[in-house]
Amino acid sequence: MNRDTQGRSAVVIGGTGSLGRPICAALLRAGASHVTAVARHEAPVVPGARLLRADLLDNDNRALDRLVANSDVVVNAAGAGWRGTPDQMMHAHTVLVERLLRLVPPHTRLVHLGSVHEYGEISPRDAADEDHPERPSAPYGRTKLLGSRSVLAAAAEGRTDGVVLRISNVCGPNAPAASFLGTLIEQLHQLPPGSPLDLAVTPDMRDFIDIRDVADAVVRAATAPVAGLVINIGRGEVHAVPTVAQMMTRAARFPRRRVRMHVATMPGSRGGSGAWAKVDVRRAHALLGWTHTICLPDSLRDQWRAAVPPGGSTPGAGMS
Repeated sequence: MNRDTQGRSAVVIGGTGSLGRPICAALLRAGASHVTAVARHEAPVVPGARLLRADLLDNDNRALDRLVANSDVVVNAAGAGWRGTPDQMMHAHTVLVERLLRLVPPHTRLVHLGSVHEYGEISPRDAADEDHPERPSAPYGRTKLLGSRSVLAAAAEGRTDGVVLRISNVCGPNAPAASFLGTLIEQLHQLPPGSPLDLAVTPDMRDFIDIRDVADAVVRAATAPVAGLVINIGRGEVHAVPTVAQMMTRAARFPRRRVRMHVATMPGSRGGSGAWAKVDVRRAHALLGWTHTICLPDSLRDQWRAAVPPGGSTPGAGMS
């Protein structure tokens, strides 16, 4: 953790979400004096943080305006998620960022969470560094890129002390339910006893990073001299999605003999090999002193355990 965070006040936009909660917790462990989670709806916050219910798109929210204006660090961890509509993504990833940039004073550090999907297609065997061409094809990546570019433009003009952390695919405790792994966990929970798991997956190769490692990167970026930069945050290695699915079923102790996996490519994929999404994380190592610390099997195990209610049993248990 960065000792320079001690005594500072921090605001986390989207602070009750899957990324916002571990970020709040990490800031508190690093010694932040006050951490406020901003969310539109009533939701639990991590111990030690406080909740402010507010909609950042409301132009007449004076409590939020004062809070942001008087904070040392503002983290934007808000997002629409994969299940959002294109309009919801535009508001959450672009319009919200523009509103935030009007509120955050130039001397306040703004840590904006971007996405690996802002790069679009990455060539197989390549690792996208921060200078990689940005050609997203899906609404999620396009709207995230617009938000990131707004932060970078404001930093270049001296209007914000902002940095963009471009995050790879996240996993770990309470990772987004709309993600591939979140959907798999939901499917496992809904299986009747003794039923097989029919799972359709793509042959994609993706870079998975634990949300707790992401939170550590945010804390480091809160005070590091990295304004105006994009910094990739990922494992720096890829795993095949079918392999990761098998790892999750093992974490859930689901009988391997009852897993029926169907690997199918998406229309337009290159040579039937699926997508490749590996990032180069050397800049994070050099400028933040950051590297991932949680191995993928442990991350998936913890993600499964966090999703199992107290006293819950193995999914599909019963008939073999």
